[in-house]
Amino acid sequence: MSTSLPWLVIALAATVATAPAQSPGRSAPARLTVDDVVLPLRGEARRTALLGTVVLYQLGLFSTRGPDAESLAPASVAKALRVEVAYEPGPERRVPRDWRHELIPPLAPEAVAHLRGSFAPLRRGDVVLVEYTPARGTFVRVNRAVAVSGAHHDLMLAFLDHWLGDRPVSEAIKRALLAPP
Repeated sequence: MSTSLPWLVIALAATVATAPAQSPGRSAPARLTVDDVVLPLRGEARRTALLGTVVLYQLGLFSTRGPDAESLAPASVAKALRVEVAYEPGPERRVPRDWRHELIPPLAPEAVAHLRGSFAPLRRGDVVLVEYTPARGTFVRVNRAVAVSGAHHDLMLAFLDHWLGDRPVSEAIKRALLAPP
């Protein structure tokens, strides 16, 4: 038996990987307009499963400031996260876990329950937008339906921390989001 076989088994056992969203196909738009504020794309990434063979979702980071976490933190900075669902289950492409749960940052249990209810029916092509402007606060939209409106800046920070903080969903996603598009 070769010494590389155990590493191959470990690699095959892994079910979730991440990669920059630079493959052909859909990617985040170059800009979003939120409350008449134009937010340029600052970074994008994709979340994959089954050794990169299945794309779960694509994530875009938009802001009036640079892509570093310190520039995004102030309440005076408009920003948005755009999640586009790419996963479509099929007999040969079943992901063994519910990946939708990782879209929600650690929040109060009632907030998590509310967002899980809003995110439960997500399927290919659906878009979740988490938008913040100083004038209106944080909004979470699933397609065009509003799931949360006018929330405190802390909600936006929780979503940013979820992907860009000290313990992100994925270090690869964090690096990709903080890299220029």
